[in-house]
Amino acid sequence: MRLATARVVAAFSAVTWLFLPGFGLTDLSVTWDEDWAVVLEASWGTFMTVLVGGSFLAVVATPRRPAPALVTLGVSLLTWLVAVAVGLEPPLLFFIAILTAELALLTWLLAGVPGRESLLPGGAEVRWPLLVVAATGAVPWLWHAERMFRASRRNAGETINELTMNVDHYTVQGAWALALPTLALLAACWPRGRRHLGLGVGLSAGYVGLVSSAFPGTWGGFSPSWSVACMAWAAAVTLLALVPSRSEPGQLRGQVVEAQRAL
Repeated sequence: MRLATARVVAAFSAVTWLFLPGFGLTDLSVTWDEDWAVVLEASWGTFMTVLVGGSFLAVVATPRRPAPALVTLGVSLLTWLVAVAVGLEPPLLFFIAILTAELALLTWLLAGVPGRESLLPGGAEVRWPLLVVAATGAVPWLWHAERMFRASRRNAGETINELTMNVDHYTVQGAWALALPTLALLAACWPRGRRHLGLGVGLSAGYVGLVSSAFPGTWGGFSPSWSVACMAWAAAVTLLALVPSRSEPGQLRGQVVEAQRAL
């Protein structure tokens, strides 16, 4: 019963970010319409759809192995808190309150699910090529985040009518630019969450880089060279995160044995 309830809560939470109030899919739907600020729409859309909504959907699919999804949601929440303080964007507190409530309820429900993995990340093991790639992107992403927060402080989103639920898209793009390198670095050091975190980072960064490349000079966009570098970085993170390590086959056999014993 608790497992079923957790799945229902996760599914409902995903809907709130894919549709209302997150509008993730809505923003993604206009990312190829030049009448919109397509990069700002793409960063908002991938944040809400891939990182937040997608993580809740991952819990629906694998509720006994929720740690990577919960870590992604926790990182997202922390970057929003930074965005409120640095970007001077109090309306984002509304989204923070919703995500906090959803995450707290879901974590409480999952804590009582029998046979689940630990809800806390553990088992560090560095994948050095991925760590190097993640670290290489950290400084450019932090610089971009600072640029977006600076725009947020001068209400740039309001000036061009780029607000969702009264939240400035520049603020959220700044938080997005903080979340990407953070999740990539965690993926490099945490085998259990590597695929989930790496895939989320790769999809988000790669898509926004593609949109920016197709619409040079748009609001919140990158330079042509950085757009290409963004896609290359995203591809490298994804590939290095998805390649199985030598230890994973043995770990998989151990998981199968544990499942058989549980039965």
